[in-house]
Amino acid sequence: MQADIEPHTNNMSIMLQSLHTHVAELALTLDRMERELERYSPPQRLPVASQSAGSDFGYELWGQRFSARNGNDVLVSILRHCAELFPEFPERYSRAVKTLGRKRPYVARNVEDIYPGKPGLQKFTEAFAPGWYVGTNESNEKKLQLLRVACRTLGIRFGKDLKVRM
Repeated sequence: MQADIEPHTNNMSIMLQSLHTHVAELALTLDRMERELERYSPPQRLPVASQSAGSDFGYELWGQRFSARNGNDVLVSILRHCAELFPEFPERYSRAVKTLGRKRPYVARNVEDIYPGKPGLQKFTEAFAPGWYVGTNESNEKKLQLLRVACRTLGIRFGKDLKVRM
């Protein structure tokens, strides 16, 4: 019986790896196309109706609306949703945001790594998954950029599946 299961498991593993490769290739193609499109049109902030009237901050994820107090709450809340829905998200996202080109990481496993040599800035980090932190001492424009990367990481359509108001 065990011998019958092993080939099936190996085939599934190979198929799964192949699908991951295809998804990664599609994500790169989408990323390239989005960057090309952004060169011809300025990025837009998409308005979202929030649950509390008068709030300038919030987001909508797959049609469900959420309000937030500020841009930090928007960023962290969305990253938490992603980590809850997709357990592999924190690791994949950590690798993806490295492409934004800077010396210190936006996301790390240790608070100290996010603002190295600046212990006073460590208060500007938030946990978004067990053992994963994101720096929040960023402009709202940078937070939107970080959210676009999160969407690309998971194949979520920014502006369609995720609408953000900051």
